Amino acid sequence: MTVVKGRTSPDEQKAYQDGAYRHGYAGSVAIPRVDLWIAAFLGLRRQDSAVGGVADPSSLGMSPVFAFLCSCALVVAALAANASRLGEGWAVPTFYCAIAVIFLPAAARIIHPRASRLERLALIVIVTSALFVVRVIRAPVAFIDHDEFLHWATVNDILEAGRLFLPNPLLPVSPLYPGLELITSALVNLSGLSVFAAGLIVLATARMMLMLALFLLFEKITDSARIASIACLIYMGSSTFLLFDVHYSYESLAIPMLAAVLLASESQRMEPSDAAGWPTVVATVVLILALAATHHLTSYFCTALLCGTAVMECLRQGASAMQKRRAILLASIAVIAPVAWSKIVGNPTGSYILPVLEGGIHEVAQLVSSSTSTRKLFVSDTGALAPAWQRYLTMAGVALICLGLLTGFLRSLVFNGQHRNASILWPPTRWRLWRSSLLQILVLVTLAYPVSIIFRLTRSGWEIGNRIGSLSFLGVAIVVAVAVAAFWHGTSRGWLRATALAAAATTVLIAGVISSEGPRILVPAGYEVSADSSSIEPMGISAARWTRRWLGGQHFAADRINRLLLSTYGRQRVSTTLESGQDTSMAITAADLGPMERKLLIDSGVGFVMVDLRLTTGLPGVGVYFDGGAQDRNHTVPLQSSSLLKFNSEPDVDRTFDNGFMVIFDVGRLGKARQPAVPGKRTGEPVQSLERTDGDLQ
Repeated sequence: MTVVKGRTSPDEQKAYQDGAYRHGYAGSVAIPRVDLWIAAFLGLRRQDSAVGGVADPSSLGMSPVFAFLCSCALVVAALAANASRLGEGWAVPTFYCAIAVIFLPAAARIIHPRASRLERLALIVIVTSALFVVRVIRAPVAFIDHDEFLHWATVNDILEAGRLFLPNPLLPVSPLYPGLELITSALVNLSGLSVFAAGLIVLATARMMLMLALFLLFEKITDSARIASIACLIYMGSSTFLLFDVHYSYESLAIPMLAAVLLASESQRMEPSDAAGWPTVVATVVLILALAATHHLTSYFCTALLCGTAVMECLRQGASAMQKRRAILLASIAVIAPVAWSKIVGNPTGSYILPVLEGGIHEVAQLVSSSTSTRKLFVSDTGALAPAWQRYLTMAGVALICLGLLTGFLRSLVFNGQHRNASILWPPTRWRLWRSSLLQILVLVTLAYPVSIIFRLTRSGWEIGNRIGSLSFLGVAIVVAVAVAAFWHGTSRGWLRATALAAAATTVLIAGVISSEGPRILVPAGYEVSADSSSIEPMGISAARWTRRWLGGQHFAADRINRLLLSTYGRQRVSTTLESGQDTSMAITAADLGPMERKLLIDSGVGFVMVDLRLTTGLPGVGVYFDGGAQDRNHTVPLQSSSLLKFNSEPDVDRTFDNGFMVIFDVGRLGKARQPAVPGKRTGEPVQSLERTDGDLQ
């Protein structure tokens, strides 16, 4: 109950009850209205969610200055990347600082209300370009990340065979969604560029298309260039933005295509006449079909968004019959396209996705019931603890996102409403009065963000949480942007609050990168055991190229890293559990080559086994040495060199290659009747061997 001292008129009392005097009153207040403060914090009232526009002239403003600052930061990033290859300890923190210098000043300018629309757009382009150059600095001459090799192998198959859908044992689903590979192979054939150079061009174009499409999309559904630019900044805080979504992988092209689909669908809805929107509808349908042939998961997410938008459009008061029909049409095509493509190509995504999903859900259930230990936060599979500053920044980034969602969820719904007074909660007839159905769906999508955090706490569900988080950030970005513009920054015109909010956005960006890459953001000075990009080095590449030159095309069994190199640099066929269901790692790591191990190699059709003795020097950086089966995930000590070199004592096995650490054994005669030795014609170089007969690795 509120007690107001002094004499007040009935109109003043009514205005107070309506919330008009939240900050100042004619008389003093003994007990504050806590409910009004909570309503203002959550944004339940329309006036609490209003965003004032700024009519500045269209100009580039300070964007040239920020471009120069970004170029200086990129020089520092390049020096840090080179220092990392030399083993300098300051390289990784300096690299993160360079990223912060690229982002923070531009973010402060974008958040400040005085920037014009053109300047905001220019700053988004500058920051996007600079962050893509960061990716190039990290890997300037070749692909180094795990998923990139999977799709590189598919491109090589298309270029060599001139046709699609050739099997890829590394990732059987990759050839069935060849959108990225088709564009790359066409550019390679037209320009004569290498696959790596052509891939970088495609990725850079896709990244720029993504950010421009998101800016235009957010601007359409909010009618505010300021909120749109802030939302683009927040989206960059996704854990997959800086590096994962610019890996040479089909998702890197599919996410920009998804943004283009949403932009086209929203554009046709806002056409002034019914007839004018049909060309945009056709363009949207083409994009939906292209997306269905590019990436399965993104296509399914697009289906969910368009179906939800169609439902909201049918419920929205004021929507015309034509708008409803178009929304239903696009949703229907979005459902049919991925299903039809799956039937055409024989999509094995069920067997590919369901085991990962089931494992993640099972671990989440165990986490909730506290029945077993889960993944330890900030501790790698080798037992290394992340530095304190990385741990604190990551937790701070998640906390800031949650705070933004808390103050922006209801505020975004109110902001999207058509009425300018009272609450969205009453009367119920106002629930269906919203301007953009897509914005309603994107707000609801943010509910998936806490789910992604839970999945990331488990071993099997980490990748699921990472993918869910990147897609949910389409909603997180717009909700947090509304909270920043309408509540946290409000009507302030000073630089202090804008800079503080920019620092918070920078924390979210760095936290996202740390949660995705952590200490392995840069290539280290030395080889690391089964650590993906940190395990790609000249020795393995040279051995893979040797097999292509002297062995031709053969069937190999190898560890996780070397099978990537053999498939791409060596153009060999490799044995994987995904393709054949046979886990050849059991034969490689067994203490003896017994009947079961022989049968496994024979049934898999393996002709050669590559053994990398460096695997005996440490535990795997990504948790597995080979395919990640149940046995492969239970390593507590490194592999034994005596087990890997057991092939030396087998009379039916020949040692074909030995460079001191990597040995190739010819196991093609296993299970065959032995023939008398007949001298044959030399077909290659003499084998260079260290004549190692025991199992000791010096």
